[in-house]
Amino acid sequence: MTAPSDTPAPSDTPAPSDTPPAASGTPASGFQGLDWASAAGFLVYSSSATVTPICLVILARELAFSLTAAGALEVARSLLIVVTLLLSGFLAGRFGKARSLGYSALVLGLGMLVYTVAPAYGVVMIALALLGVGGGVLEGLINPLVQDLHPRDSGKYLNFINGFWSVGVLGTVLIAGDLLTRGISWRYVVAVLGVLSVVSGALFLILERRLHRSPRLSLGEVLGNKKTILATPGFWRFFFMMFLAGGVEGAYTFWSASLIQLEHGGLPRAGGIATAFFAGGMIVGRFASAWCVNQHQLRRLIVISALAGLPVGIAIPLMQDIYLACGALFAAGLTVACFWPSIQSHAADRLKLEVTSLFILLSCGGIPGFACASWLMGWIGDYAGLGTSFFLIPIMLTGLILLLTWEGRGNSEAAGRDGISG
Repeated sequence: MTAPSDTPAPSDTPAPSDTPPAASGTPASGFQGLDWASAAGFLVYSSSATVTPICLVILARELAFSLTAAGALEVARSLLIVVTLLLSGFLAGRFGKARSLGYSALVLGLGMLVYTVAPAYGVVMIALALLGVGGGVLEGLINPLVQDLHPRDSGKYLNFINGFWSVGVLGTVLIAGDLLTRGISWRYVVAVLGVLSVVSGALFLILERRLHRSPRLSLGEVLGNKKTILATPGFWRFFFMMFLAGGVEGAYTFWSASLIQLEHGGLPRAGGIATAFFAGGMIVGRFASAWCVNQHQLRRLIVISALAGLPVGIAIPLMQDIYLACGALFAAGLTVACFWPSIQSHAADRLKLEVTSLFILLSCGGIPGFACASWLMGWIGDYAGLGTSFFLIPIMLTGLILLLTWEGRGNSEAAGRDGISG
């Protein structure tokens, strides 16, 4: 497999960044070491988010806590991810992105190792807090780092590297699930992931030393960047795009397994396989976008994906055959795959704002969208059935298409005022 090459489109203009291209020498031709470190970072981050749900039943029995207490673990982790995500821009301004990512991956690994030796629920909560702190910085800074490394053609690199999030989910679901089924302790599974996180952090720190030192941003400069972004009307169009895109991804990720079990009478194993089909579709979709789509084609890619997702989203809750449903979930993964990285990269091209703060604030739209859609579908499912709740997905996709149409019209009007054709 050959990584995508950095062939800039003629219309590309580098977006501003707190770490200019000079920080890595010149804009990269092909993958650099920090690209692979970023891919490893997404692998361990997604694995840390996936391993707890897989181990949860065994964990609750061994440490004797309730399902309500189990749910509180994920709430604590998610809240700390959002808080740390907002703070990650200040860390990047003070220490640089690569160094901040390295230390955060070490914190993530420490959390997993604490998790491994946890004798009681309270220690598990501390471990999950460390996972939230480490994961928040990884969530916030990996994509801006990739944008800095490839400012003229970031879309393909963001799609490729974000594909490793789905690789981590798929690998953890299949490998950890199989190991637990064979009777191997969840502590060993988590310990291996902890060691891999430490290795990922060390990789960031080693490669960071090869970078030329770039100017750091003060707290006031970071706050000023955020204020400018929040005052830009175009930002809010992309913010709500991220909210809806995150909602669609969250809906499929969170509820696909339950749909197979509740609406098709499948076993838990079948539910896991269905989730794996969706994750597999996302892997293929992101890697294909990386190789096949140029930077100036990102908006078209997002629109076509959303349009293709509409009939798939309508068909899934109507299907009666479990095998067809799994195939449709794979197709759903293909259509959803490009949303998160492509919307961020397209926003950087269109808005010409400071990239790190822009990506962080856009993620602050995507993560709540992921959570809100998951909750709303559960609420609808309680009253009308889980299959009915899946019709929320085409509604969100329709909203995304309308926002993309609005954004495209605004861009065309601006081009006309400036005397630019095309």
